[in-house]
Amino acid sequence: MSSIPLEHSVLLGRHIRTDGIDTLGTSTLTLFDEAVRTGRPDDAERLLTYFWDETLRIGEALFQWISDIIAYRLEQDCSVEDRRFGDTVLRGIRVFEPSTGDRRRAIVAAHEGRPDDAIAAAELGRVRYAALHDAYVAWIQQLLADIADDFGEAAVCEVVVRAHRNLWQRRYAPWRNMTPIERLQLSVEGMRGHLSGLRRRGDVGVRDDGDRFAMVLDPCGSCGVLRRGDPDSDRPPADPAGNATPHAWSWMRTGKSWYSLHSPIVMEWLDMRDGRPPFRPLEHCDEQGPCTWYIYKDPLTTRPEHYERMGFEGPAPHS
Repeated sequence: MSSIPLEHSVLLGRHIRTDGIDTLGTSTLTLFDEAVRTGRPDDAERLLTYFWDETLRIGEALFQWISDIIAYRLEQDCSVEDRRFGDTVLRGIRVFEPSTGDRRRAIVAAHEGRPDDAIAAAELGRVRYAALHDAYVAWIQQLLADIADDFGEAAVCEVVVRAHRNLWQRRYAPWRNMTPIERLQLSVEGMRGHLSGLRRRGDVGVRDDGDRFAMVLDPCGSCGVLRRGDPDSDRPPADPAGNATPHAWSWMRTGKSWYSLHSPIVMEWLDMRDGRPPFRPLEHCDEQGPCTWYIYKDPLTTRPEHYERMGFEGPAPHS
């Protein structure tokens, strides 16, 4: 019988890790290493397959975002209305997956009882993919910076709202039918897939704060690495360009990287604009230290400060 915390989710229509909070933030690649070391090749194969599902799912999300940005750009510049054009431009690179051979070698080595070779091949695959992932993030940052320069800062919000319809709305469609722990599991999966953490293997801090779960990203694998540099490869910070004008959707702050601004827009501003609690508020995004995400067990108990910093009124206190 398998001992790994991987179960099928009816709501998501696929497998997801269902750990408790003590282990949920541990990299799936680390669980693979442990399975190989303890002679469980079938578990190792399932874990490595899921690790790549996590990362490639995020890679596909980044591609969708790039496609939406390109389509927006063309509509503004050329009156091109074919929303498939961005996908067409990206089709060649979209199917390029640099780690297929490494994954195959790792699985074979695990089944043949060669743990060192299995772990080395899986790690090499991670390194190859991490470079590609980070290039996508830098590409999005520059595309959005160009849109802000050419069409104004509000255009970035328009692009993110467009991507929300095509990307994040689909990913989080089951959200309102999930339990708080299921919401946490889905959220942590995404940031494991972004290869967060100092080792860039997908490590996420997780804690239970009573009324809410907290995820600590140090650094986040996308805008955190962009601003702070890559702790794994020692690639220096990008010092990314950001907004010069405060907006409600930038927490009324300036200097937030264009890439990072999708977080306040998608996780907070859109829901509060429409009269709902923010679905996953965060603090210290795109700064030099850790970023923290919150998942309130009852969204109606979301702290007033999350509303107030965007210019909304918080909920009335519970009697």
